[in-house]
Amino acid sequence: MSRVIIDRDRCKGCGHCVEACPKDVLALSKEINTKGYFPSEAVNPENCIGCKMCATVCPDVAIEVYKTKKGEDEEKLVFTRPESTTEAHTHYCPGCTHGVIHRLVAETLDELGIREKTVGVAPVGCSVLAYNYFNCDFQEAAHGRAPAFATGIKRVRPDLMVFTYQGDGDLASIGGNEILHAANRGEKFTTIFVNNAVYGMTGGQMAPTTMPGQFTTTSPNGRNVDEVGYPLRVSELLATMKTPGYIERVSVDSGPSILKAKKAIKKAFTYQKENKCFSLVEVLSICPTNWGKTTQESTQWLRDVMIPYYPLGVLKTPEDSEEA
Repeated sequence: MSRVIIDRDRCKGCGHCVEACPKDVLALSKEINTKGYFPSEAVNPENCIGCKMCATVCPDVAIEVYKTKKGEDEEKLVFTRPESTTEAHTHYCPGCTHGVIHRLVAETLDELGIREKTVGVAPVGCSVLAYNYFNCDFQEAAHGRAPAFATGIKRVRPDLMVFTYQGDGDLASIGGNEILHAANRGEKFTTIFVNNAVYGMTGGQMAPTTMPGQFTTTSPNGRNVDEVGYPLRVSELLATMKTPGYIERVSVDSGPSILKAKKAIKKAFTYQKENKCFSLVEVLSICPTNWGKTTQESTQWLRDVMIPYYPLGVLKTPEDSEEA
């Protein structure tokens, strides 16, 4: 016996959980919540098998899953908000997967037991308020300068676990120089690089990662590669460096992809915990609002357009440098 509990007021009605459920347990309600969204609800609760896919894809940590094992009477909570996140409701748009990535980082901090000695750094961008959502120390950096902040913190306090949380407009453009040299110096912090192919917070302008032909507020006719060049592959660029490092690109477009992303993020923090190398995990994410698409359309566009250009997988490990 399994069941899900949905926090109606946290839910933004993005529909990720409805799409992910293999048993058609969930649907969007016809009644709005206190924030004006149509939240998800269990319409066929008897079909729930406790697979946790709904909670896995939820960007707002609005779902808890309970399960009773066969032959047992006691119901157990098998999925809930990680301790390294706060109870604050996020400001992100409906369907935005920043919340999923936050949760994966928080779960990693909990599982590795490093929350109390972790410092996060967020610059300007959609994640500018990340300090409201993580239950660990946080620093706010100028746009693009998170790697410089992280370098200073880690060098002064090498015993701390330090990570930057950056978007593509921030890291690949304004902060391109910062991340390039931090990686080349082998600074031993971890970067979570969220690539949604657009400047999200500042109005949906073209970013270095915007796809060829993609419409943005500053490329209303689509990105013209003859004029502005091709999208920048940051992970491939960093992977060419001789300095040891761990570079992997993942996606959060589905339950299975999210589980793989979690493994990559945990590996990155583990390398830092072992004082081995600089690490960066690039996470392909969606931006329904600035893409002008529904949540489902955005997810499919990421799969059809972004992943072929930004292939998933490990691009570099510190062991590669040792073998060379």
